[in-house]
Amino acid sequence: MLDALLNDIVGIIRATFLGGEWLSLAIAFGAVLLAALVMQRPSQIGTMTVLALVLFILGNFINTAITGGATAPVGSRLASEAQSLWAQFLSLQVRSLLAYFLSFMVLVLGLFSLKALVSR
Repeated sequence: MLDALLNDIVGIIRATFLGGEWLSLAIAFGAVLLAALVMQRPSQIGTMTVLALVLFILGNFINTAITGGATAPVGSRLASEAQSLWAQFLSLQVRSLLAYFLSFMVLVLGLFSLKALVSR
């Protein structure tokens, strides 16, 4: 079980942060950076990780809705993208969701630690 979870975490880090799409990568690092900058105490790691995940999802939603399908009106693209995103979320396994959470948590904590070292 733990081995499968660690493999999922490595896979998610590779797919999200080491993937080839630059805009998605910028959205992910921006979400993690913003959460780390807003974080004031290490005890806020859970809340800031959720914030980073929500920002990552919203950023990718807006990116896909704006850049996808130039023939459809923007309103219908937003609605179809929201339905698609919701369907993807509902089909997500708990192990994958935990892997996303842990991956983002490690990165937020790393950037927060770096921020704390620089500010001292």
